[in-house]
Amino acid sequence: MKIAITGSRGFIGSHLKRKLEPEHEIIEWDKDIGKDIKDFRIGEAQLVIHLAAIADVRRSIQYPEEYWENNVVPTTEIQRQCNNLNIPLLFASSSCVHNWWLSPYGTTKKVNEETAYPGREQIALRFTTVYGEGARESMLIGKLARNEAKYLTDHIRDFIHVDDVVNAIVTIMDKTENLHEYPQAPLKSSYNIGTGRGVKVSDLGEIFDLNLPIRDGNSCEAVNNTADNQDLLDLGWKPTMKVEDYLALKIIPH
Repeated sequence: MKIAITGSRGFIGSHLKRKLEPEHEIIEWDKDIGKDIKDFRIGEAQLVIHLAAIADVRRSIQYPEEYWENNVVPTTEIQRQCNNLNIPLLFASSSCVHNWWLSPYGTTKKVNEETAYPGREQIALRFTTVYGEGARESMLIGKLARNEAKYLTDHIRDFIHVDDVVNAIVTIMDKTENLHEYPQAPLKSSYNIGTGRGVKVSDLGEIFDLNLPIRDGNSCEAVNNTADNQDLLDLGWKPTMKVEDYLALKIIPH
């Protein structure tokens, strides 16, 4: 199958691309290769997986217009093209939609879901807190592994490894492929992609004896983003990695 992946050189996109090749032909869309999503065209793609976006909840407070221009405008156009050509679309959303009013980033993801065309052909992927190789350097788990974190909070986070995220996308993708052959396939318009297990951030410091101060979290971030992932579990997917096990392998001793 020919699959267009936007953000194909990004964190999740690059892992997904490696997972799908060589079984599928990947059509890349990424600014790093000179293919901006603002110029997106479906072409010969039979499925679109739209992952390109500007992330970072806290940064969105400073630059709300930039987030709108990059997260909302191109996504709306991609949704329109897919609808017109009857091409299935999986697109990146976020657990932030559950508290979308807290940040411009969350607002953009809420809008993405609202502008999706109804039915089971356009599916929102609500990622929780994704970690693993290739994540942004500002992400907490990487900073903990490198001993670069300066403080922790009492936020509860559903940390999910990027490999588990990729497997979740592939699970949903496989069901989407069979929609026309099996129109009663149990697909929803959105899936919460998380482990379903919340971990208090400050507890990670205690487990690994990091001796970091505890501070209040930013008001633009949800207190708890633990996913209700039953719909995803019902498709046959399950997480394989616990964040504590990952850190036990990766963390650099003091």
